Amino acid sequence: MDTEHESALLLVAMYQRVEGSTQEYIEVDELPAWRELGDGRLLTLIQHLQHANMVETLKVASGMTCQLTPRGVGRAEQLLRDRDRPVIRYDRALNGLIAAATDKFPKHRLEVQEFLFSSNARILDTVLTIDEIFSAIEFLEDEKLVTVEGDRGHPVAIMLTPQGRMCGWTDKVDVRGFLAGQKSSGIQQNWQVTVHGGAPQMGQGNVQNNTFGYDLAQVMQLVRELNGLVPSMNVPEPVREQIAEDVEALEREAGREEPQVNRIRRLLEGLQENLATNGLQMAAAIANSHLL
Repeated sequence: MDTEHESALLLVAMYQRVEGSTQEYIEVDELPAWRELGDGRLLTLIQHLQHANMVETLKVASGMTCQLTPRGVGRAEQLLRDRDRPVIRYDRALNGLIAAATDKFPKHRLEVQEFLFSSNARILDTVLTIDEIFSAIEFLEDEKLVTVEGDRGHPVAIMLTPQGRMCGWTDKVDVRGFLAGQKSSGIQQNWQVTVHGGAPQMGQGNVQNNTFGYDLAQVMQLVRELNGLVPSMNVPEPVREQIAEDVEALEREAGREEPQVNRIRRLLEGLQENLATNGLQMAAAIANSHLL
């Protein structure tokens, strides 16, 4: 049993039942498929959501009746958005593979087919695709966190390296966070991020006047400007979505309590490359900004 996962699924089912309303009551034991869990388990999940201020409850003779809170509505909408976002699914694949292999103590050898049928390969009510899993395995191998056994060019099993075990032997597996912490803290290139007239500007060889290596206020300003520009970019929709995901990843990292310098650097470099290669007008704006 996984209370966190099951309660998230229940929250989404409730959200969909009332179409996001905080005014309607839901009789949880009448939701399709959920009654099969039994009253005891349902009560546990409801109490879990209630403790997190996601639902309010009203006990009646026929069972447990709930009402979504604004916090619950927001969480359900976030879960549904994240379920379909490529960057979130990729994170899930990375972390899930390491977590599942860590559980294969002491050899830490995980077969890909077994992973497909595990809870680690699920994100909300969907299962990761084989392409998503193969892509994540390739990344983990490149970062020397796993070794791969293949057959006809396809991975059939992975085994954690010593670095992979260090990553997996934590309370909460976070592959990207682990890798950011393993990189050298020295900065070979300092990026200046400013905005003039709505054009994002990133230039090499500029040194920030702060000890962190990046002016986080300028990074967040870039994020705000790009969020305004993305919808009107004259690029194919998949490109626009990728740029939006890059911007969101940058915003998420910069907004952490302890941002990782190397992670921000890689995100800025990747974002600049995306902008430069996927839109002539945006590339020209960046090139012109180097002259300002």
